[in-house]
Amino acid sequence: MMGLKLILGAVAGVSLAFASGFATGSANAADAPMRDDGMQAGLAVDYYYGDFDHVDKVLEYASRKDSAQGAPLVNLDFRGGAGKPVLNQKHKDFVAALITGYIYFSAPGTYMFKVRSNDGVRVAIGGLTVLEDAKPHPDRTSDPLPVKVSAAGWLPIEIVYFERKGSWSIELTWQVGSDFSAVPASHFAH
Repeated sequence: MMGLKLILGAVAGVSLAFASGFATGSANAADAPMRDDGMQAGLAVDYYYGDFDHVDKVLEYASRKDSAQGAPLVNLDFRGGAGKPVLNQKHKDFVAALITGYIYFSAPGTYMFKVRSNDGVRVAIGGLTVLEDAKPHPDRTSDPLPVKVSAAGWLPIEIVYFERKGSWSIELTWQVGSDFSAVPASHFAH
């Protein structure tokens, strides 16, 4: 895919694995743990408004401007047509979001993710960038992204996302059995 970048490395108990024959980690709502003290449900989101054309420009802008804090996002399973507000705020176009929190892994293993986006997105888990599709593009879904987790527990997740105009989407799915489905809300906290 043009403009799509996968970053290799290992940080904080997370690595990207690229080989055949993955042992996919089990992940479903029944595995959800109690959140650690002080954690709240969902992912924190801060909004910025402007005509962004790259995720780096969102971060640059965010470093010098105040954000509009949004209500926590229950999960990352959003699609909107043209003229519909982006995520959980009122603007329909020219919206950027810094989405932060934690994602829970019930066991060590390799978890397969896919990211659907329109427009730009960067996803990091455990401090490791697992996907960057940084420039404006129509709806598209990444190839499966293997993320190897060395221990069960909560790991940081950060998503930088922007929507320019028209339709939009941001979805994070993971493989359970042979199917990909939205990561359950019970597996997110901030």
